[in-house]
Amino acid sequence: MKPWHVIIYIVVVLLGFSIVTVYSTDMTTSGAGGTGYQFIKHILWIGIGSLFLVTMSKIDYHHLQKLSVPILVVSFILLVMVLLPGIGTVTNGARRWIRLNRVLGIQPSEFAKLAMLIFIANYIAKNQGRMSQFTCGFVIPMGVTAAISALVLKEPDFGTAAFIAILSMIMLIVGGTRIIFVSFTAMAITPAIYKMLFDVQFRRDRLLAFLDPWKDPSGTGYQIIQSWIALGSGGLTGLGLGGSKQKLLFLPESNSDFIFTIIGEEFGFLGVMVVIGLFLLLLWQGLKIVHTAKDVFGFFLGLGITVMFGLQAMLNIAVVSGAVPTKGIPLPFISSGGSSLLFSMIGIGILVNIAKQSSACETISLPTDKEYLSENKLDRILPLRVWSKMTSKVAGFSW
Repeated sequence: MKPWHVIIYIVVVLLGFSIVTVYSTDMTTSGAGGTGYQFIKHILWIGIGSLFLVTMSKIDYHHLQKLSVPILVVSFILLVMVLLPGIGTVTNGARRWIRLNRVLGIQPSEFAKLAMLIFIANYIAKNQGRMSQFTCGFVIPMGVTAAISALVLKEPDFGTAAFIAILSMIMLIVGGTRIIFVSFTAMAITPAIYKMLFDVQFRRDRLLAFLDPWKDPSGTGYQIIQSWIALGSGGLTGLGLGGSKQKLLFLPESNSDFIFTIIGEEFGFLGVMVVIGLFLLLLWQGLKIVHTAKDVFGFFLGLGITVMFGLQAMLNIAVVSGAVPTKGIPLPFISSGGSSLLFSMIGIGILVNIAKQSSACETISLPTDKEYLSENKLDRILPLRVWSKMTSKVAGFSW
């Protein structure tokens, strides 16, 4: 099988976990004579996402390169619109949704993730030989990233804003930006991050709850304690489908951000390891596609999408297991929801298209700009060579 075949199968299995787990959590409503609203909505979004996946897998991804700036501008406009009263919908104290009706709506921050990936990939492809320069290789792309992240932070959504910034930095470092630029910038903004975390009451409470959730077990520490109870009660093989106790209104967000906990309770340690293994396999196959990409844009776009899925899954699992402070990060393809699932499926469609256009014998074309070669500045593209070799090691792994 080709890597994109494996990726499609992985996504189907993950969606299978999603369907049965969301159905299980929604039984608390439908079993009591309700409508099973969350489950029906989830199935609808899976159908919509599948259509977009098939569509994007057939559209040449190079069209995205030509439209990278317009896509980013649309993302920027949506992030502004969601902050406007009467347009953005307030949920749990945050204005993150633009809703058309009860079922259909869009979360602009999820679109912003994909828009930034496309923009950064195109930016690196067009400025390969100048990525080590401070202005061109760091200030300009990070300025755009900062503007997008600031709007997301205004919602407020600190976690997604930080996720977009980290993902952009990873791509820029791989693309040739000097790590010293990133390091000094990180040190410079540390006081501002500290202020944002500790001057806002609910963020400070989350951090303190992370350090000692038992200090306030019925308040700020409640969610993570209930998550631990669910994971612990699952044992090796779990309580069985529908056997979860924590979904009975004990664990908040049990069908979305904390759905991994319900999987652990109902399918046990073995089910949890299957899900983790599927994400690792997805990461491996994504890197195989990246290694065979036929151009620089495809390389970085595929890399960004692959890293996005891996990083998001890692953060979600870390949150529900109490390894990092609680934050609303959905688990790709599994968490109930519309925008996250939709744009994840679009990302898979793009990755499949990159794979289809890449032959097994092709590898990434390194820049050969005569102006930079004549100045003996091949070291400026060294990061690309290094990362290409690293992905080749992963891509060449065999059982």
